[in-house]
Amino acid sequence: MRLQDRPGLAERVQTPAMAWSIHVFTATGVVFGLLGLLSVLDGSPRAALLWLMVAQIVDGLDGPMARVCSVKLVLPRMDGNVLDLVIDYVTCVVAPAVFIHQFNLMPRWFSLPGAGLVMLTSLYCFGRLDLMTDDHYFRGFPAMWNLAVNVMFVLQSRPIVNFFVVITLSLLVFAPVYVPHPIRVRQHRQVTIAVIVVWLGTMVYLTWVVGQGGTPRLHFWADAIEIGGVLYLAWLTIERTYLHRSASVGSPATTA
Repeated sequence: MRLQDRPGLAERVQTPAMAWSIHVFTATGVVFGLLGLLSVLDGSPRAALLWLMVAQIVDGLDGPMARVCSVKLVLPRMDGNVLDLVIDYVTCVVAPAVFIHQFNLMPRWFSLPGAGLVMLTSLYCFGRLDLMTDDHYFRGFPAMWNLAVNVMFVLQSRPIVNFFVVITLSLLVFAPVYVPHPIRVRQHRQVTIAVIVVWLGTMVYLTWVVGQGGTPRLHFWADAIEIGGVLYLAWLTIERTYLHRSASVGSPATTA
């Protein structure tokens, strides 16, 4: 039974108290981002990535909760999208950029310029009013650097490889490609959510293993899942960009 078909339930969840509680839940993401950033500065890559993963989980849950509770209608003077974008810039851009520099993910000569490139190109992404299409694909790479650096870390890719990854993703911020929103995308939604859950769960496992000094090369299947998840998202991007061009009218920028 849908929410609107259950008398009284909609009224109980669509209240100012519930709406504010969701905004507070969203706001905890910046605290987790701060903990991640402090872990980077403390030289603890595993803790940093795990805190950023918690922030990513919060970011994935708050949007559906806000829509169910009609937060925009209940609190029209509070813009949850702006709140979400500010938090995302900390957790998805600033902390990962410092992570790249602090833990030498790229060649030493490009470490600081690379971190700066991540932060600069992401500003364009966060400033776009037409960031997302009506069918919930991002225009260009949506600055999900927290996931990008996590994949680099767990796969222990070489600095020169990471150099090309950072350059490519930075250019894709401006490219006419369509990258799926992991939660809201409509096409292949059930498969995509299942893939994302397994992919992120495996990423957490590998982050823990690598952070303890182990090597992911001893975990063939976990590595295969990580690479497979990246390839699946790449396939959705290619399919939407080159094979399915409908629903390309833009919506206001949001990452919720």
